[in-house]
Amino acid sequence: MKVEYENMRLLDIDMDYFLKEIPIMISENNMGRVSDDSYPVWNQKEVTDFFENRLGLSQKAKIKGKIIENHNEALYYWRQLILENKITVPFEIIHIDSHADLGLGYPSWTFVLDSVLRMPVNDRYKIESYKDIFKQYYEPGIGDYLLFAVSFRWIKKLVYVCNPAGLGDDYLWMILKDGIEPNDKIQLAYNNDIRAIDISKNQQEYYATAIHEPEVEFDIIRNIEDINYDGKFDYLTFCISPNYTPDSSDFIIELIKDYIEEEQ
Repeated sequence: MKVEYENMRLLDIDMDYFLKEIPIMISENNMGRVSDDSYPVWNQKEVTDFFENRLGLSQKAKIKGKIIENHNEALYYWRQLILENKITVPFEIIHIDSHADLGLGYPSWTFVLDSVLRMPVNDRYKIESYKDIFKQYYEPGIGDYLLFAVSFRWIKKLVYVCNPAGLGDDYLWMILKDGIEPNDKIQLAYNNDIRAIDISKNQQEYYATAIHEPEVEFDIIRNIEDINYDGKFDYLTFCISPNYTPDSSDFIIELIKDYIEEEQ
């Protein structure tokens, strides 16, 4: 896997960002759509204004990318781009979503800290090999794929543009630098003597004696008025998240196609 240090920027959008209420605690196995009445959607003018005047997207300068169904598919798409030397790591991610997707509510965070971080860096992204290495393992899901990406050392800066209906605080404090919040740094760490599940009991000792991963800049943008990008993104992923979005939001899929040069 080619590794270089360039300032590449990836735009990662989840369609559930454009809901006026935030759906939570929905199983990945739930294949139904959420209710149109319970989760009203922005109108077409609002979405188009966001694309063009907040993100700087243009129909005349489409961005290469992919429309995906479930958000963890973005991780595998990025891996493909990395292996094909189309993008270099570490890169910046602008994550526009109603959820941080950093592992809150998922048991996988202990697997990442206790097991993935002990692997050689160039082996961590080989997800398919986990079943041969670990007795118990987790594969990236829709709510923790960004945590895996951080553990692969793919990300140098993560900007979480959270739904304005939320607080943007849906992440694990254990993944922050020294476990301290608020914090503008993510820094994963593993300890040979203390299990991740016991961090809260031994927080100071855990981080003082841990082996630390590189720091990742972590910014949270909570207000739409503070979003101001110029459209200069190297790649774009747009996730439909069917189990987190109502049928009435599907018009946004057609809108994003005007700004994305889809890759297979």
